[in-house]
Amino acid sequence: MRQREANNDIKPAIPYVFLFDDGGGQTINGSYITWDTTKVLTHHFLYTSDTDRVFLTTNSAGLYEIKFEISLSGSGVNYFEIYKNGSIVNGSRVYVCSFIDGQDYYYMSGVLSFTLYLERNDYIQIKGVNVAGTGETIADCSRLFVKFLPMQGWDNGTSAGRTQYTGEVMR
Repeated sequence: MRQREANNDIKPAIPYVFLFDDGGGQTINGSYITWDTTKVLTHHFLYTSDTDRVFLTTNSAGLYEIKFEISLSGSGVNYFEIYKNGSIVNGSRVYVCSFIDGQDYYYMSGVLSFTLYLERNDYIQIKGVNVAGTGETIADCSRLFVKFLPMQGWDNGTSAGRTQYTGEVMR
């Protein structure tokens, strides 16, 4: 496993994405966040380096956990939100503030975690808005994880109460 991880050759059985920004330096100004490094990208998704959209390309509809992590430098108040197919996802906002006190910089980090239903050809984006001051991403500190959530449930129908798995992908 270690060799596969070092070679970025990790192949999870469930739909999964792990992207990060090795370069940093993205100014938060109402634009979408991009990532220049793909650590894990299963065949269920499409992502091109340095773009802002992650597409679900196969018929793996279901609930997905979206986790976005970011650290900022500068002095400002910024917020980040998830967009699905170009529209804001209500309830997905997180604020990240950073400030300068005299000569010392204080870097701040934030995590946005959300569960979202995705279907084939849906895409997600993360948008950053600067409310006051400035904000810039720090190298290696912007990450996006998108993970399918296999659900185990209870079937009260013809299976006579047997446990069943839903979401179309269970391994």
